[in-house]
Amino acid sequence: MPIKLNLSINEETAKRIKFYAAKNHTSVSKIAEEQFNKLTKKPKLKGTSFTEKYAGTLQHPIPDVDKAKAEFLKEKYGK
Repeated sequence: MPIKLNLSINEETAKRIKFYAAKNHTSVSKIAEEQFNKLTKKPKLKGTSFTEKYAGTLQHPIPDVDKAKAEFLKEKYGK
């Protein structure tokens, strides 16, 4: 539910904001709300999820499929 909020700003700043709002087909209230949301939004800390924290830390060798296949067939058929 929207509420009214009174602000005091410089007259020149008010003119620029009104001009910007008209040019971008929006309202001064919408611009102010978007800016306040950006200022007060909590930043997401990088590396906080399990995946981000441990990504790339485990090292697995890439298996040689042809070599493994050859060894399997050698054991199975004795050749």
